[in-house]
Amino acid sequence: MHVNKTKKMAIQGVLAALSTVLTVLGTVISVNTVFFTAAAAFLLGIVVVRFGMGYGTVFFAVCTALDFIFNPNKLHLFLYLGFAGYLLLSEGSYRLFRKKEGKKKEWLHRAVRLGVFLALYLPLLVFVPQLLVTEQTEKMAAFYPVMVLGGLVAWVIYDVAYQSFKRAFYQRFRQIV
Repeated sequence: MHVNKTKKMAIQGVLAALSTVLTVLGTVISVNTVFFTAAAAFLLGIVVVRFGMGYGTVFFAVCTALDFIFNPNKLHLFLYLGFAGYLLLSEGSYRLFRKKEGKKKEWLHRAVRLGVFLALYLPLLVFVPQLLVTEQTEKMAAFYPVMVLGGLVAWVIYDVAYQSFKRAFYQRFRQIV
């Protein structure tokens, strides 16, 4: 019994360290900030799927603290909070609707994911737009409509990429993790 708990903690420790390295790399290699931060958040999704919401929530808190401590650009913490928070709530809603059947479950889950995305993205867009664009772009007249539409497209890409990553990860590493 203790071996299983120890193995879970060790795997989560390694994944938390990898997540921290990815978020710091996103700061150091500024062109790939969004990519590395999204990859770090994908690791949270793996923990939630493999070990449950309780472990995932603790993993989220640990990675957030590590990102705050080690990442030189504290503003990127908000980006990680958005990506990882979205995945945590998305996986939680999936578990909540697991008992429902058919297409209704899938559409309900998509609606919740979209709502979670908008609840996380719109405040980021309003309060911390410098995370996403330069100051000159922010002053454009059509800034908010374009950014909301662009955000929705990015959300679809992020969601599909996460589902593909999750599927590929479990096909290769099911026995290890």
